[in-house]
Amino acid sequence: MNLSQYRLDEKLLSVFDYLTDEQKIETAIQEYSIDDILLIFTYYELEQYPYAKKLLLKKYRNNPPDLYYCAKEIIGGRWLEAEPMLMTSTEYTYLYSRHVIKGRWPEAELMIMANLAYAYYYARYVIKGRWLEAEPTIMNDSYLWQFYKDCFKCCN
Repeated sequence: MNLSQYRLDEKLLSVFDYLTDEQKIETAIQEYSIDDILLIFTYYELEQYPYAKKLLLKKYRNNPPDLYYCAKEIIGGRWLEAEPMLMTSTEYTYLYSRHVIKGRWPEAELMIMANLAYAYYYARYVIKGRWLEAEPTIMNDSYLWQFYKDCFKCCN
C-alpha cells in the first residue's frame, strides 16, 4: 500500500506494525487528531472494530462535530450510543440525519424544528417535502419562508 496517500509518516506506521489491532486503536485514538485517526484506521482497516466505538465515544463525548465525523467517516453509519450527545447541537443533529441516517430522525425533530434555518434544511434535504409541523417556525423568517414556498410550491 502506498503510504503517501495516507499522509502518514513511515516511521510512525512502523511503530503501529508491531501492535495488536486493539493497541493500534488505542494508540491512534489517544495520541492523534481525528483526521489522522481516520487515516490510521483506513490504512490498517480497523474501522469495523466495535472496540473503537467505546474509545471514540469517550474521547469525543462533548464534541458533536467530531462525533458526527466519526459516525460518518469511521463507523460509516448510525452510532446509537453517540446520538444523545449529537443531539446537543442542532447543526450536527441535522447533518447526522441527512448524511448518516439519510432520512428522518423522529427523536430529534423537535430540536431541529426549533431552529429556523435547520428546520428549512431538514424539510428540503431530509424530508424532501413539506414539513407541516415546522412551517410555523419557518414562517418567522420571510426569506426562508419564501424559499420554502418556492421549493414546495405551496403556502400562498
